[in-house]
Amino acid sequence: MTTAASTLVPAVLSLSPTSFEAWRRCRRLWRDRSALAVTPTNPAEGSAHGLYLHRLLHQVHRHGSCHDADHVRHVLAGHGADERTAAEVARHATRCPIGAHPVGHEVEWARAHRGPPVFVATCRLDAVWVHDGILDVRDYKTGQVLEHPVADDPRAWLQAWVAAREADARGLRLRIRYEHLAAEVTDDPDAWEPTPEELASIEATLVATVHAMRAEREFRGVSDDVVCGACSFRGGCDDSAVAASPAWPTPAGRAAG
Repeated sequence: MTTAASTLVPAVLSLSPTSFEAWRRCRRLWRDRSALAVTPTNPAEGSAHGLYLHRLLHQVHRHGSCHDADHVRHVLAGHGADERTAAEVARHATRCPIGAHPVGHEVEWARAHRGPPVFVATCRLDAVWVHDGILDVRDYKTGQVLEHPVADDPRAWLQAWVAAREADARGLRLRIRYEHLAAEVTDDPDAWEPTPEELASIEATLVATVHAMRAEREFRGVSDDVVCGACSFRGGCDDSAVAASPAWPTPAGRAAG
């Protein structure tokens, strides 16, 4: 069935790292998650710990330093942290810049493109520091390490484009770093300092993406085993290459089905 794009795409589009990456992965996924905010049929598991760790690190830095062992122990105890979480916080402390000026944690920034086309790019950054002439943007990761450089990750492109304006306003170089905290990840990918040419290319890509979003009519799925197998909306997608029945949460006291 063909759906009119005008009923899905708002007058001023908002792009986030998640929605931008979803569009590039599968247009049906973008429609369901970002444009229509459909309830996932097969919710992904494992995200709760990552959110918990992010908030815990926020508390550690908000009230002290991750390099202060007594302070860290107090925060961890107050939030019921287990051994895994304590090890991840300790791993972070070895990567956290000593003496850096904190811009903030869970920082929300936005940057508008005045057009044509008009759109707004937004992102929530886990931590932002200033040190050594650098605006250091950190993205905490608790899952598997990337199989490609940070510079090849579409989510990092949007983060860089938004943060570049903030770096320029401060007269600083911009650095994007993915900080992997899981114990089984032995090394972080190399940090990325985007060049002016790379930032111009990202802006051109964002512009082309918004044009494509406005022109799209079909929103077909990609029918790929890997993509569909990890998709939280595959249970309601006619184009899914992986068979899946909807698995919505069942209210307490009511049998599934």
